[in-house]
Amino acid sequence: MSKGSVIIVAGFLTAFLPFTGFPTFFKMALAVLLGLLLMAFGFLVRQERMWLLRAMSGEHKTDAYTENGAPLASHTSSQKV
Repeated sequence: MSKGSVIIVAGFLTAFLPFTGFPTFFKMALAVLLGLLLMAFGFLVRQERMWLLRAMSGEHKTDAYTENGAPLASHTSSQKV
């Protein structure tokens, strides 16, 4: 199930929770759990959107660069700088 689908289902359940015949404690616990679920998936969707926007704008680069030159291990200890 995608993140968007989970958010829609959790929102639907939250909207119809007051009309169910469950005891008050169960309704309250379920409302808190659904709220936490909506917050978590909303945060994940936001992070994914921000990552995609950075990738599209060119800020998020995956290129790796190394310096050209002799490695440090090739220098002998007799050379003084």
